[in-house]
Amino acid sequence: MALTPLSEDSWLPSLTLPQLLLAAYTALTIIAVVYAASTSSAAFGAYNSQWDGAGELRNVAADAGANVTVGTNVSQYPMTGANSTVAVVLSPTEPYSSSERTRLAEFVRSGGTLVVAEDYRPQGNALLAAVGADARFDGRPVYDNRNYYRNSSLPEATPAGDYPETAGVDTVVLNYGTTVRAGNATTLVNTSEYAYLDTNGNGELDGEEQLASRPVVTSESVGDGRVIAVGDPSIFVNAMLERGDNRRFVRNLVASHDDALLDYSHASSVPPVAAAVLAVQRSDALLLLCGVVLVGALLAYDRRLDEHLRDRLREYSGRESDPNLSRDGVEKYLRARHPDWETAQVERVTEAIIKQRAERQRND
Repeated sequence: MALTPLSEDSWLPSLTLPQLLLAAYTALTIIAVVYAASTSSAAFGAYNSQWDGAGELRNVAADAGANVTVGTNVSQYPMTGANSTVAVVLSPTEPYSSSERTRLAEFVRSGGTLVVAEDYRPQGNALLAAVGADARFDGRPVYDNRNYYRNSSLPEATPAGDYPETAGVDTVVLNYGTTVRAGNATTLVNTSEYAYLDTNGNGELDGEEQLASRPVVTSESVGDGRVIAVGDPSIFVNAMLERGDNRRFVRNLVASHDDALLDYSHASSVPPVAAAVLAVQRSDALLLLCGVVLVGALLAYDRRLDEHLRDRLREYSGRESDPNLSRDGVEKYLRARHPDWETAQVERVTEAIIKQRAERQRND
């Protein structure tokens, strides 16, 4: 059964019910594909809105007053004016190359602040060593049977003193995190004295495992910059930001900087659409190309619309109007042919005829 147009001058074609259903299905499929290509399910992902993603981290940094950039290449680390930038690296899945490590080291020495959050992967310690930091991640899970959020694998840690990073922070909650061997770095956050490192992986205090207060966040000066080591990247994920004072702590890390660079150059968590948008934003040439393509598409659409108007006019009148008629003549002609048309409809069709006449004259 055919669907009738909404009105006599409607530009929408009549569609059968199967055609309408197919169009709706196609539209829904396109929306689903675009959404899937715009989001990520990777842990710590900047475009993952699930509990283990870090999509909310961008909002926290923006609320702190920073200009937020999701970085996909180490070339985005600034070398000049680095002292106004904080870069955050969350448990990279791939190692940084020698030239990339050099770039990060130059960023820190030039005054930048680098936050490295890691627990068990080796890339965190390699990065700390490359930039000249003294701190190292222990790599063993830390438990606390007395001071915890829900169970001993979510230990509660507290500030070790009065520091800008811990202002207004009473408790930082970890999630299967590790500790930091501080070396010459300053300890910002400690576990309680009832915490222990689970060496044999059974989740119990036994053997030679000892209770002790240990650092989980450290800070140290390197060149003109700073390196902050955080023994748990989970502190930055969506769900954990709501535990304890984690949100306030993360906000404090960014608060004194104008720019926040979230480094995902070595994490496979940037979806295709987001990666494409970020690439366009970084490249003036790509931005110009997209602008040219968009203008071309609009011009092509406008031309097709003109053709459609001409076809509709032929359908209404049965033949083309006299090309020598003035605007008033065209209106009179249309009113004579279609006395039932409203004034607005006559004016629309008249405008289309005049526009098409001018277009044909330019083409000739």
